[in-house]
Amino acid sequence: MASLALYYQQLVDLPAAQSLCVLVGLPKLISYWPALLGISIVFQLLRLSSNTLSSLVFGAKFDSLSARQKYDWGIRVVSQVHAIIVVVLAVPVFFKEELRRDTLYGFNDHAAQLYTIVCGYFLWDIFVSVSDVKKVGAGFVRPSLQYYGASFIMFEASTIFLNINWWLDKLGMTGSRLQFYNASILLSLYFIVRIVFGTYMSYSLFKDLDAHGTQTSTTLYYFYRVGNHAILGLSYYWFYLMISA
Repeated sequence: MASLALYYQQLVDLPAAQSLCVLVGLPKLISYWPALLGISIVFQLLRLSSNTLSSLVFGAKFDSLSARQKYDWGIRVVSQVHAIIVVVLAVPVFFKEELRRDTLYGFNDHAAQLYTIVCGYFLWDIFVSVSDVKKVGAGFVRPSLQYYGASFIMFEASTIFLNINWWLDKLGMTGSRLQFYNASILLSLYFIVRIVFGTYMSYSLFKDLDAHGTQTSTTLYYFYRVGNHAILGLSYYWFYLMISA
């Protein structure tokens, strides 16, 4: 364990890596980039092993799926593991005193570790997207808004039940009572975390930025605003499609 920690610190201390983090304006990333890359590798190993594990658990039902469905299954396994982990870790962020005192620029190591996992997932997602022309995806890292970032990570709570709904379809349980209960939870949770909570936290975010966002450039401010409105707009649209189905 000590040797692993020593090796990790050696990676952190690499001059080239430190210079790159500073150059792109992410100095706090210096202490976390090895973990970010490591998490991406772990997610890829999970995807590669998911088919074997799923075959052992679900047997013939899984084995009868097409190659493409098995590939998508593995993607959703990683998505599910990521969603559960980050939702659980996001909850304590709202109670970190240093973040509550400064909701815009406060820094907390627990939150930083949470966003390291999130960014590691997005890095893995980019790799998957590039390697598969039928999928597209993107992600980015920004060491600010740790408090409000957790509120948008809570959106992943609905992803957990969305993945379950997809798996039930592939296991031949479409229209079952279990899928009905799962869909009910999905709709309720989606409305609570994305529509109600997401809208409230978006309002609070820009209220704080307008009042105290002196360290945020105009360009970044409008980047946040456009991105936030796009995400919220899509959330409202998807919710409309879900209740109309």
